[in-house]
Amino acid sequence: MSWKWEELTAPEFARALEAVEQTCLLPLGVLEKHGEHLPLGMDVLAAARVAERAVALEPAILFPTFYYGQIHEAKQYPGTIAIRHDLMAALLENLCEEIARNGCRKIVLLNGHGGNENFLGQFAFRMLESPRAFTLYIITLSHYLRPTLGSEEWKAMMESEFDEHGGEAETSVMLAINPELVKLEQRGPVGAPQKRLAHLPCATPVWWYADFPTHYAGDAARATAEKGEFLLRAYSTRVAEILTAVKADIEAPRLQAEYTARTQH
Repeated sequence: MSWKWEELTAPEFARALEAVEQTCLLPLGVLEKHGEHLPLGMDVLAAARVAERAVALEPAILFPTFYYGQIHEAKQYPGTIAIRHDLMAALLENLCEEIARNGCRKIVLLNGHGGNENFLGQFAFRMLESPRAFTLYIITLSHYLRPTLGSEEWKAMMESEFDEHGGEAETSVMLAINPELVKLEQRGPVGAPQKRLAHLPCATPVWWYADFPTHYAGDAARATAEKGEFLLRAYSTRVAEILTAVKADIEAPRLQAEYTARTQH
């Protein structure tokens, strides 16, 4: 039986809910430029593939990928879809409510885009504004992607000196997912940080644009499908391990209920 929400019949969905202990996994990506050589849906496609492989290891109902990530820092590039933050938060909140209304008591957000990290941190606190019929869990890049990229195994495989956005790792992943979508011959010069705001001892909203005006940070020349397969396997294995922990968790739901009760004066 498929674990994909959209592929289940109504009776299958009811059986799947019981089989996965009412747990739903929702991957999040974005539509944005990834250099000149990768598809706009890089983060969407990667998050979806990691999620698919993860639920094959540790079953959960897999909701269709949420395309609309935080990407206002890149809206000047063709193809980028930058939804207003208030609308994006409201849509994701409503989506979680609908997922819960259908019986999922544990909702796991799997982030696949760096620009979503701060947004999701704020979204988590939004869940405390009112009582919820579900417990939210968020898998950030620091929970599965960055540990893999910082591992000795990947360091031994990585050949480029700098890799952040659209570079060796992401291009390798897309080569493993769908090589026809990779246009390596179109890649631009190596995307090194330009440090145009290095004089500032504080943050500013245009920090990313200041460093990477082409929205390319790294060098895709050394990417291979074999490296991509290694990354996908490591990412999905880690996500599956987190799903196992979430499904076994009884403390977060208990504490959420206790917190909610204490706020009802």
